[in-house]
Amino acid sequence: MKKKGLLCLLAAGVMALSACSADTGKTSKFNDEVVMKVDGREIMKSEYMVYLYTTTKSFTAVGGDDIWTMDFDGQTADELVAERTLNTLQSVIAAMKYAEENKIALTKEQKEAAAKASEQFVTNVPAEDIQKMGIDAKKLTPFMEGSYLYSMVYQALAAECEVDDGEKAQYYEQNKAQMKDDYTTLEIDTIVLNDLDKANEVVKKARAGEDFNSLFKEYDVDENAKKAADGGKMSVYKAQFLSSFAMETVPEVGRVSEPVKMDNNYFVVRVNKVTVPEDSEVKKMAETAFVNQKQAEYSDARFAEMIAAQKVEYVDKVYNSLEKFHDTNVTK
Repeated sequence: MKKKGLLCLLAAGVMALSACSADTGKTSKFNDEVVMKVDGREIMKSEYMVYLYTTTKSFTAVGGDDIWTMDFDGQTADELVAERTLNTLQSVIAAMKYAEENKIALTKEQKEAAAKASEQFVTNVPAEDIQKMGIDAKKLTPFMEGSYLYSMVYQALAAECEVDDGEKAQYYEQNKAQMKDDYTTLEIDTIVLNDLDKANEVVKKARAGEDFNSLFKEYDVDENAKKAADGGKMSVYKAQFLSSFAMETVPEVGRVSEPVKMDNNYFVVRVNKVTVPEDSEVKKMAETAFVNQKQAEYSDARFAEMIAAQKVEYVDKVYNSLEKFHDTNVTK
């Protein structure tokens, strides 16, 4: 099965380390061998496995377990994961070198944050996976600091990028109509249910004139939302609304929607107010978006240059024997 579109979602790689589920346990015996060298810097198995884990989880989050049977322009998902993992490691190493050359260092507060993030990671990741990585919070902290440092260097490179005012103005003129529409603000009421029959019942009652807020209190299954002062009320941009609720058009103000299925729940939605942004606000958003885009392109290009200059040497015996972080028995 070919899912070329997923490449766009995964192309950015995994620069931030994150946890995915809850379980704890101590690491068992782990042979921390050299997996590869990048510009002479030894990458130990533990470090590589941490990045392999986060990359694997990002793939599963996007495509589910079926992703491991998909074809990506001639590459398997595992081959693409290995490519992304290496790219992430190379980016971090490039960032470390740039930081050293340009006297960029983590603050005491950032180091403390990295240590806390490491503790949280180890606490939230299943014990079996922690054992595969051969880490504890203390061993993970330098890797987490590398991720923090990468972000600092990325921002430093972005700051080097000079954006032409004329190009910025041109971008606004070309995109202002679409952005004004996309960033139109909708104030909505929602009721979340986990049963379609009840959702239809709510729609019928709301359309018959029953108070929407009273129906929310009676039927909504999100206990956290019920405890909140604003309940099921929220403010969203039009583009986000249409994408999230898989709608082509925004319902008329005051009209209660048919139940909208999202995951295992059903949303009943009512739009209360529509606010179109002022031209000055759209101009500011357009200029910010353009600057961010140009700076990201510049930073990405600089990292690509640094990575291209690196030399990677694999320790084949170790690299080829590494475990995976997904079910290898998934069938096509």
